[in-house]
Amino acid sequence: MATSIASQLQAIKSLIKADSEPLRRPFTRPSILFDPREAADIDLDTILNIALSGLEVLINTDERFRNYKNDLFSHKSKELDRELSGVEDNNRINASISTYLRLLSGHFQLPSALKTLEYLIRRYKIHVYNTEELILCALPYHDTHVFVRVVQLIDTGNSRWKFFDAVKASGAPPPRKVIVQQCIRDMGVLEASPTKKLQMPRPVISFCTAVVVEVLGSLTVVDNDVVKRVLPYVVSGLQPGSKGGEDHKAGAMMIVGLLANRVTLSPNLVKSLIRSIANVAREDAIESIDLQWLHMSFMALINLVQLQSVEMFPKKTVDILKEIRYH
Repeated sequence: MATSIASQLQAIKSLIKADSEPLRRPFTRPSILFDPREAADIDLDTILNIALSGLEVLINTDERFRNYKNDLFSHKSKELDRELSGVEDNNRINASISTYLRLLSGHFQLPSALKTLEYLIRRYKIHVYNTEELILCALPYHDTHVFVRVVQLIDTGNSRWKFFDAVKASGAPPPRKVIVQQCIRDMGVLEASPTKKLQMPRPVISFCTAVVVEVLGSLTVVDNDVVKRVLPYVVSGLQPGSKGGEDHKAGAMMIVGLLANRVTLSPNLVKSLIRSIANVAREDAIESIDLQWLHMSFMALINLVQLQSVEMFPKKTVDILKEIRYH
């Protein structure tokens, strides 16, 4: 009995001692800016100040970043603990992180962008809870060492990104052909890529166009499943006033030409694409854009009509093209 009481007292003493001792600082911390051991010695206040200095630079580049100053990067956010937050709060945080990373992707090569990422990693653990969004943000910069650092922070598990485990081991940035080959093996990777976003910055558009073009060029057979996966990127590029600008428009028309040459498209899709390209041509004429763009639109139309054996030109499209004569 005495022995039992003695062991219980010893256990209580151990608990009291553990509670009275300050929490030990971890030996390493996940970081994109610092060595993991160095990062462990940098407190949260310092990381937030670094992030805010980076955010100010980004705001000067794009005013939309200001929306996140009192949100993801507020001083109140220092008290946040995602593990202790409810479902509603976490959903709100995830939505905000998703839009921020999408916007950040166009500026990922800037040191200021990485400063803000450092805080998102430390405070919100985006490398744990927002892995897909983080990879997609960095993916257009796959040939940089910063991309390697992002991949090394992430546990790919059995996800579609598991093929990047080789990058973790080698520490070498993967060439684009590795991503293209994986898209061919797993079309889910192509579908997950940022080809569905209507507002894409130039580096993202260049990456997406190159990957889609190379995938279509490498496939032995282009079937309807492939068409469905790349179509959102094409459609968004042919929207009037496309946010992606001329690069997205040019990429979309290039892909239309490749699709028309590789696969028989449904009559309704051909009709829709013809009308979309005609609308692009009319918009270019109204805005008095360089005739080179008008020429490109007409060449895309001719290729589509010839390669898909269109028997009758849609009347509404003819009316649209007739309007161009008056501009």
